[in-house]
Order: sequence, then structure tokens, then C-alpha cells
Amino acid sequence: MSNLDFFHNQAKNFLKDWKTQKQTVESDGFISYHYDWKFYDVGDLFFYYEFDDKDEQDIKLARAQHIIAKMVGFKKWDDLIHASDKELELAEFILRKVQNSSDLQYWEEEIGLSGFGADEAESTLEYAKFRYELEDRKKLVTLPLEKVNILSGKSRSYELNRFDDENNPAGSLRKESAVFCTHCRQTFNFKNSKVIKAIESNLTMVVCKNYPNCRGTYLDFKILTPTILYKEAKTQALEQELKVFTHLTMNSRVHCIHCGDDYLYNEANAVISPDDGEVWIHCKNYPKCDGTIIDMMVRK
Repeated sequence: MSNLDFFHNQAKNFLKDWKTQKQTVESDGFISYHYDWKFYDVGDLFFYYEFDDKDEQDIKLARAQHIIAKMVGFKKWDDLIHASDKELELAEFILRKVQNSSDLQYWEEEIGLSGFGADEAESTLEYAKFRYELEDRKKLVTLPLEKVNILSGKSRSYELNRFDDENNPAGSLRKESAVFCTHCRQTFNFKNSKVIKAIESNLTMVVCKNYPNCRGTYLDFKILTPTILYKEAKTQALEQELKVFTHLTMNSRVHCIHCGDDYLYNEANAVISPDDGEVWIHCKNYPKCDGTIIDMMVRK
């Protein structure tokens, strides 16, 4: 089935749900509408888009198509059917996730529905998949114990080893980090966290070391130790400081007045403080040397 076939079918499904309408006439003459819907909560969506009573009384397929287009960020059906392949892929992903106004509000607030263009559709889709998968993984801690496995050995090590790159792209949480679980109020090293895996979906989640007595996840951890950033996160932090320290470049050779070592600025460390969450630029030899960027003198 092509993307366009999918959207045509969803418009028909919306119309089918509208046809389950039952009307109740109140004592004051006000008419309320009720739906035995299967695919879309049409009454809720009519209210969400502020359609009037006339709209709810009688709709045709073209009107259903218009609503489907609005749900995935287009002004009208014609814009949808002439969208790029990547925009259509993103629109299909959205529509498979929404049935009512609550679903739409989550999408709009968490990912940002309005204003995406052809050049943004791919990155938006990638982020949307991450956000929705994260929501599914967060729910794993609520599952009965018979529906999850607690990983051990190589499978547990694999999940923790890939955590930095796949689930923690900012690099603020690493295996050597000391963390405080805000659920059970216990402190431990992140590497001692448990990893659970759903039996039915194979989704995994890093959880508190005291699971199942504690249902906290890594999202509930407060980092207690300074965290050294790596790769892209480090580069971004170093480049950000160059906006203030304009006499430096990434390839500047600097001299640390604390430890006396010489090195390139791009070899310096970017460190997240656990106290305020701010990123500080430290000497290449951090933590042995606690010199910061203000202690780096440019070598001529």
C-alpha cells in the first residue's frame, strides 16, 4: 500500500466513525453528539478544531480528507497529496500515533507539528521515532514482573555500552557517573543500574539498581559527579565558548598556567557540573588539573 492509499483509507475510516453518530436532544433543545468510534474520536477532534454544529451534522469524504490533512500538519488535502515522499512518510507515522486531541497535543508539544518542511521532515521523523519509543520504554517499569526479563551478563553489558550513543546523545550520563535515584533516594554508580527487557516487544530500559522494589528509570537519576563530555557533545561545548573567548580557535595552541602543559584547545575537556548543570571548559589534564579556559594562555 502506498502512502496516498493509506491516507485515502484513513479518511474513509474517519467517515465510518462519523457515521456511528447518535444525537441526543436535551430539554433546552441543545443537541449533543455521541460516537461509537473505532479509529478516530471524531467528536473530540471536531471540538479540538473548533468546528461548528453544522460541520458535525453532515460531513462528506472530502471533509474527512481535509481533517486528516490537518491532523498531520497540512492546511488542506491537496497539500498532503502533493507532499514529498519524506513528508508523506512522516505524516503516515503521525497518523498511526493519533486518535484524539490528547494524542495531537502530545505530538505538537513534544515534537512540533506545525511548520515542518521538506528539508526538515527527515530529522523530524527521526526525532519522533525516538520520542515515541522512549514513551513506550518508560512504560516498561509498570509491567508485571512476568512480562519482563532482567538482563544479565553480556546482554546487560551490551545495553549499558550502547547507552551513551543511542539513548544519551548529550553525553551527560555515563557508566562512571555517580547517580541519585529520586524515587528510592539511593545513591549508586550508574554502571550498577539494572536493564529490563519486555518479553513481548523486546524493548529495553535502564532502571534503578533497586528494581523491582524501586520503579525509577535513568530519567529519574540526578547526576552527582562531574561528567566529561565526548565526541560531538564535547565539540559543541568547545565551539560555544569560542563565542566568548574570541582570541581562541579550535586549533589554538594554549599553555595551562595551572599544570604548565601545552596542548591544542580542541584537546581541552568539556565538563558538566552536577551542581548547576552548566558546562565548563577544563584543562586537557582534568581532573588531575582543575585549570579552566581562563587559565589557558595562547602560545605564539
